[in-house]
Amino acid sequence: MFDGVEKLGWEYVQPIYQPHPDRDRPPKWKEPDRPVPRKKGDASCFATMFIGSFCVALFLENTDAPRLLVTVAGLPAVVLSVFYTVFYIRYQRDMLRRKELRAAYEAEVDRWRRDVLEYEAAERLRVSEALRWFPVHLASRARRVDVYGGTADGWAALLATLGGSLVANGKGLWLLDLSHQTVGRELAVLADVRRVPVVGVELPSASAPPDLSWGLPADELAEVLAEALSTLRPEGTDIDLRATDASILHAVIERLDEPLTFGRIASGLEVLLRVHDPDRAPEPLAASELERLTAAIDVVGQSERIQNELRFVYDVARLLARAEPSPVTLPAPDQWLVPGQLTILSTHDVTERRKDIMDRVVFFLVLHQLRRGRIPADAGTLVIAGAEHLGRSALESTARQARVAGVRLMLLMTHLREDIRPLLGGQDSAAVLMKLGNAEEAKAAAEFIGQGHKFVMNQLTQQVGESHSKGRSHSYGGGDSQMGGWSTSWQNSVDTSTTDSVTRGETVSRVYEFTVEPTQIQSLPPTGLILIETSPQSRRVVFGDCNPAITLLPHVADAPRLPE
Repeated sequence: MFDGVEKLGWEYVQPIYQPHPDRDRPPKWKEPDRPVPRKKGDASCFATMFIGSFCVALFLENTDAPRLLVTVAGLPAVVLSVFYTVFYIRYQRDMLRRKELRAAYEAEVDRWRRDVLEYEAAERLRVSEALRWFPVHLASRARRVDVYGGTADGWAALLATLGGSLVANGKGLWLLDLSHQTVGRELAVLADVRRVPVVGVELPSASAPPDLSWGLPADELAEVLAEALSTLRPEGTDIDLRATDASILHAVIERLDEPLTFGRIASGLEVLLRVHDPDRAPEPLAASELERLTAAIDVVGQSERIQNELRFVYDVARLLARAEPSPVTLPAPDQWLVPGQLTILSTHDVTERRKDIMDRVVFFLVLHQLRRGRIPADAGTLVIAGAEHLGRSALESTARQARVAGVRLMLLMTHLREDIRPLLGGQDSAAVLMKLGNAEEAKAAAEFIGQGHKFVMNQLTQQVGESHSKGRSHSYGGGDSQMGGWSTSWQNSVDTSTTDSVTRGETVSRVYEFTVEPTQIQSLPPTGLILIETSPQSRRVVFGDCNPAITLLPHVADAPRLPE
């Protein structure tokens, strides 16, 4: 995993066995033109030669036989004898040539059989030794990766696989783990084994840093906290409430000295609500701070709307302040994405509401640091796990600011709910789908992947017809002539016809189907994934697996598969 090849996982490619192109085309024997077999001409040949020899002997011995008869009978026999001799010589030559051709054919068959066997042996060896697992990489070089679905084990495997390759390349990785599932633990263990610097901070919610301002001025910190509180309200709520919260928090924060903690902010809000107990020990506020805050009571206002918001902000601050104190501190923003370093910030709390509020506060502090440009450009990747409860608007703002700041962003979201579906296919982004058990979410994911088409026969027709026609005609005529002759004619005719017809047809229509069925997304293994990215050339859909144990298997490639 720490080989420096950036990857989300591995795709399995089954090697294809290629048979010999001539495996089913052995050499064919072509029979040469056959001469007349010897056995058929032997008897006539010998008879002809005998007659010819007899006639020649008579002619030479000057017998009483007429010479003309001898000449007429013997000459054809001599000619035939000569012809057969020539034919016999040709026949022997053709038989010899046939034997030579047969020997060449058998040699060619042996060579073909040997070539096929050698080729198939080499092909089986190639298939057995071929690479099967290839790294799944982002060919489009997307600056944002959205991961939907998956389990804690799947996310841990994905982060281990991707994070190992990132830090091995000298890039920084900062994991903001809001999932409550410690998905970065395996990556931290592997990085520590590889002697990669690891900075881990586990926040028990509000027991965050002694000074949570991160060097922000009072007005900016107030805006960050007010923005975090605004996401606790349902969408469509009066937007003026956020401005009111920011005004209240600014009035308190600018009157407090360092260090700035939620407990001290809550005590300052008590002063504005006129419920602060000055005899409480230990007193979290200094006398000068109490004096400044008391003077701000009239500045903040006493209207019912202001008092309601004061109580709301105070309740949130007290909830965060009641967390168990912790000695941990958050690293400064310029230490988040240190090249070659892994930084993990995770939030945990037994109180779900307190954890939710702290998640939002830390998230918007990170977002504000991106806006300020405090994170070095192109320094690494920011991963936010379990971010879907923050809302689409917050995630879109983070994606936009990360793109402006030059920071790569990766969002891990357990569900593909309707409110965050518009994030799918965002600008300069790639999507990774993991196991989605919900049927509606799986269907939405399948629709995003897209549909393919094929032609399917959907109708067969057959028409059978038969027609009959029948006609009858009758004619009669007669006449006479002046010569005294007469004639009569008549005609009867019957016409009958029968016609049969059969018409057959078929209809083919274009049918669209999901490229990946929703049931396939629902049944993915915990470490299974589907990468969807769009490049200027085409849209790419890749099935993969992010299980780090794949690196221990044989036939694992070091480089991504070349496009086909």
